Amino acid sequence: MGLNDIGVVKDTTDVELVHPKTGEVLTNDDGSPMVITVHGPYSSHYKSVSHSQQNKRLMKAQRMGGKMNLTAEELEASSLDLLVKCTADWKITLDKGLETFSEDKVREVYTKMPWVRDQIDAVFGDTRAFLD
Repeated sequence: MGLNDIGVVKDTTDVELVHPKTGEVLTNDDGSPMVITVHGPYSSHYKSVSHSQQNKRLMKAQRMGGKMNLTAEELEASSLDLLVKCTADWKITLDKGLETFSEDKVREVYTKMPWVRDQIDAVFGDTRAFLD
């Protein structure tokens, strides 16, 4: 087997949400699994968002004479923003029926339900999730 046989990198992957206590796959009213689709760390979309954030930090440092002055709150907000902007779509139920996808709603879910954010964040460290 050669490296070329391992797989092709894909831009997005679907994350099936699981119950944070039981590990059971969560389902929508129609019985389908709750899924959040994310742009992977090898995708041009992810890199664009990440580079934009890094460039803002570098520009801030340059304005401050080369000193980087970031707070924990800024780092946490930046991390959340990366996850939100790299979320491509979803098929989830919040109350009744499928929830309409929007960046604002994604941010709300990731903020109010940190266990969802944790599941999404974890997939970025799993290379296998982004290989075909």
